Amino acid sequence: MTHDELIMKLWEKRNSGCDHLDIHFALSAVVEYHKPYESKNYGLLCRGCDEDPQYPCGTIRAIEKEFL
Repeated sequence: MTHDELIMKLWEKRNSGCDHLDIHFALSAVVEYHKPYESKNYGLLCRGCDEDPQYPCGTIRAIEKEFL
């Protein structure tokens, strides 16, 4: 799943009238922090990670797996 697709899914859930709105805002902020960028030498890397720089990083994979 691309970064933009993940953001769109979170926005859909935020706008669905769900009782857990704060969770969706928090997850959206985390996903924005872990936004990918293109490196000429290494491909997609995560802006928010030093230890696991490849995108999708462990944080993004966990959100995709457990939440969506």
